[in-house]
Amino acid sequence: MRRATSGQRRLGEGFSLLVVAVLGGCATTIPEAALRLPESTLDLRSMQTRTLDASSENDILAATIAVLQDMEFSIDRIEKPLGVITASKITDADSTGEKTGLFFLDMLCAISGGGGCDAMSTAQDDQQITLTMVVLPSLSGSDEYKVRITIQRVIYDKMDRIKVLERIDSAETYQQIFDNLRKSLFIQAGKE
Repeated sequence: MRRATSGQRRLGEGFSLLVVAVLGGCATTIPEAALRLPESTLDLRSMQTRTLDASSENDILAATIAVLQDMEFSIDRIEKPLGVITASKITDADSTGEKTGLFFLDMLCAISGGGGCDAMSTAQDDQQITLTMVVLPSLSGSDEYKVRITIQRVIYDKMDRIKVLERIDSAETYQQIFDNLRKSLFIQAGKE
């Protein structure tokens, strides 16, 4: 029987340490809080979601399309079987205060003789607002539907670079859309 050389013993010891390290790494626990959503997520979801009364999901989709078009959104996609509508619009994002500040910055740069004075090119120019709505039947009633709306916006500067990318978290914005949607559903029900 052959004896292991010192190199083979070191290799075996190294392998044993590697196995222990890997198995020891698997034994770590995940902090309990890591798997919980923050309270702000629940608040946001409740702000974005309403239960609406309608005779069908199609009625809600039709009313939503009318409301979004009144708000000057273009309908990008309708997934009727999934109850999803995606719409967007591009609006002006210019800020007079920002432009004034950047103008003075460019003036100071020019007065000091510095080259490359183009702070104005970083000013906000356009914003693209994207709204997604999902309609699901409510578990509590046959004529009730859960409707969730999410809104995001991307603000571009004068050089078409993304300056801001954010989710809209304004409760007033969501409330206004849901109020308009309820009115549209009421008018639609009156025509039937």
